[in-house]
Amino acid sequence: MDLLNRGIDLMRRRHPLNALLALAILATGLAAPPASVALEGTELLPDLGMLAPKDFSIQSRPRGARWLRFDSVIVNDGPGVFEAEGRGPVVGDTLNEVVQLVETADGGRTEVSSPATMFFAGDGHDHWHVRDLQEFTIASTNDRATVLRRGAKTGFCFWDNYRYGSSAPAVYHPSTTSACEMTSEGTVPMGLSVGWGDEYPSSIAFQYIDISGLPNGDYVVTLEADLDGEFVETDETNNTAWAEIRITRKSIRVLATGTDLAP
Repeated sequence: MDLLNRGIDLMRRRHPLNALLALAILATGLAAPPASVALEGTELLPDLGMLAPKDFSIQSRPRGARWLRFDSVIVNDGPGVFEAEGRGPVVGDTLNEVVQLVETADGGRTEVSSPATMFFAGDGHDHWHVRDLQEFTIASTNDRATVLRRGAKTGFCFWDNYRYGSSAPAVYHPSTTSACEMTSEGTVPMGLSVGWGDEYPSSIAFQYIDISGLPNGDYVVTLEADLDGEFVETDETNNTAWAEIRITRKSIRVLATGTDLAP
């Protein structure tokens, strides 16, 4: 029931009419549809997490607007690979069917349905993205619970480009696995190998938080992976990283950083 409530809460924020429909169905006593495959507890699951944001800068924009730019890295710290696959048909620019391929003990894959969606482009890149798999927010250090602004970037393509302790070669890469591209079978694969991460540099499109109008002072920037629990992991409680920063008229000073990932 907790997963169901989280799903309905997600729909309330993104698709309020669908949320009302879901509540109506629950009121009639109908059960929610099960996942495509139930996990047995022996699978090798991934563990998604964020590294602390870095390389902060302020970009001045027209009419006095200001963007806070920074690098972010999502990593896979689990014993199993993170692999997602979008499937057709394409509706507009969206793939509404996404499955997670989970490693089994015999080296195979088990399909687990996911409420995630994928969409094409949207950030100046001609490839597919998982929608909202990372969230970036800024809040005052005196009131961390109140989000002042959210990051502009909403789409994420995952592939091995940041080594996070692994000595093995990268596996998920556009040149070898068609990561984030549609295959001839009409599927879109992407993922992160164990001990690898995906880095988004501050210069990439939409990698910013619009801080226009915020007064100079001390803030906390928080990054969270898989905020809505759309993919199964070994640990759902260590997906967050943060940085306390001091914003002045033209500069950023990093005061402290941290991550929920184990050291």
